[in-house]
Amino acid sequence: MNEVTEESPRARPAPALLARIFANAGRLLGGQVASGIASFLAVAIVARSLGTAGYGALLLVHSCAMSFSTATRLQSWQPLLNFGPALLEREDHGALHSLLRHCLVLDFGGAALGLVLAIPGVALLGAHLGWPPADQPLALLYMTAILFMNTSGAMGVLRLTDRFGQVMMGDVASAWCKVLGSAIGFLLHWSFGAYLAVWYVAVVAGCMTDHVLAWRALRQAGAMRGFALTGAPWLLRGPDLWRPVLATSADKWLFGLESRVTLLLLGGILGPAPTAVFSVTRDVCDALGQPAQFLAPALYPELIRLRDSRDWAAIRQMTRRILLILAGFCALAIAVAALAGPPVIGLVLGDERKLPFTLLLLLAGTSLMDLWDAPLEPLLLSLGRASALFRGRLAATLVGLPSFYVAARLWGLTGAGSASLMAETLVLLSRLIPARTALSSRP
Repeated sequence: MNEVTEESPRARPAPALLARIFANAGRLLGGQVASGIASFLAVAIVARSLGTAGYGALLLVHSCAMSFSTATRLQSWQPLLNFGPALLEREDHGALHSLLRHCLVLDFGGAALGLVLAIPGVALLGAHLGWPPADQPLALLYMTAILFMNTSGAMGVLRLTDRFGQVMMGDVASAWCKVLGSAIGFLLHWSFGAYLAVWYVAVVAGCMTDHVLAWRALRQAGAMRGFALTGAPWLLRGPDLWRPVLATSADKWLFGLESRVTLLLLGGILGPAPTAVFSVTRDVCDALGQPAQFLAPALYPELIRLRDSRDWAAIRQMTRRILLILAGFCALAIAVAALAGPPVIGLVLGDERKLPFTLLLLLAGTSLMDLWDAPLEPLLLSLGRASALFRGRLAATLVGLPSFYVAARLWGLTGAGSASLMAETLVLLSRLIPARTALSSRP
């Protein structure tokens, strides 16, 4: 066995590892806070300008586009973070450039496929997705925004080059674009179509910001010398590359689709206004867990280093400490949701009485169940158990979506919240069990 050097992760004390992880998570959180504040303001402005039903229709059109984008999205950051650090360290720019071109194919090829599927899908099913029939032509036009919704490769580059402070800048640019456009629209009494155009421009702004920052990060790292789009291979081969990419992408597909499809189902069952109440409540509850959710992207690079050094004891110790920290965070978050949730949601929707308190507690519980995934997802990925993520998500989706539909029809928003909590609990169990098994099998 090789001697552990001073630079090895094994030599780092656990507090130093945790400090690095939480510092990177804090950088991500700072960007999310800026984005979240802007998104909150934009939603509040649109809800008052178009009314709850008008905002609900806007939300449904955007969710439909996001659903098709998510369904055809491959997680190109995964091979970048798995193979990119070694290529950067030994300055193997030729192989790194092949990896970058590969990621471009995954990102923009998936976006093009999403658009190809979205146009006929919306043309055939748009009347059943909850928005008014008069908005169908605008919805079809909005589907072209799918071409700008996937920035997975750019996110991977920023994490690869340790630019965690810039990872959220695309979301910040997009959110503040919505705020400025919505404020102008409110003053000028814009119509639904104009606000939809604002959301479209915001998507493009976020995409351009992410890719410009990624290009600058690689250039500053000296990794762009000799890069060319032509005359070189665009796709890489090998099961070690494709298997984790496909498994991770499938998990994200199901997660994103479930999130969007539930809104579309709710729009078809209850209409735009209750859908807006459910969406705003879920967004507020999700915001409570955002500080801990950013642990996953910050934790993954450290787990890769520990895995490569075969320091299983450090992995177990770090995982236990993070889970204990999350337990305390969950207790605080549920109290904050109960006290601050109603006035915040009432401020967005313009009437606190529209919010069922039971729905708030159910969705807060759902967000906290999802919160415990924060260390488990990167742990399973780093241990080569990516397929467990997909299997668990698939089982929860197959049970959760039919349950959501039935519960929403029978009990309205309360039923929808109960079904969401049940599905997320199944996801948590499907990850906790294989994670414990994988760690116990290591020395």
